[in-house]
Amino acid sequence: MSTQEHVYFHAEHSVAEFAAVIGPAVGMAVIRGGRGETFLSRPLPDGGAVGGELRANELADPAEPSFLDVFPLVLDLGITIGDRGRQLAEARALFTELARVSPVPVALVRGYDYLLAAAGAGDRLVWFPENVTPYAEDREMWLPFQPVTQS
Repeated sequence: MSTQEHVYFHAEHSVAEFAAVIGPAVGMAVIRGGRGETFLSRPLPDGGAVGGELRANELADPAEPSFLDVFPLVLDLGITIGDRGRQLAEARALFTELARVSPVPVALVRGYDYLLAAAGAGDRLVWFPENVTPYAEDREMWLPFQPVTQS
């Protein structure tokens, strides 16, 4: 189980290209790591920061299809203040902003376990009921909101 929240992007850009678009749109600085990683970060109003690494989504598994398989990029999101409840609140707030400005569909997942929300590019934001997973057992719930992948 992940202790971070995850924002998935249905973007066909490279990590660096997409970071340059989406980061400034929500007031996040784009930071390059020493090993070529790309991080997004912005300060929290009362100290600390919210952000994380934007990277390729390498978790797709054809043997176990999930809602997340069609999203090429993922932002591993956390806060520098050690409070999981606060982290989730900040993730929800940032995701709401991202959903408004993202040029591509986005999804918010708590850890890797629960699908919290999804929005298409220019579509309305949909919050899922509690305990909806991004996996096959909840496919009927999330399938209408999964972006279509062009072949």
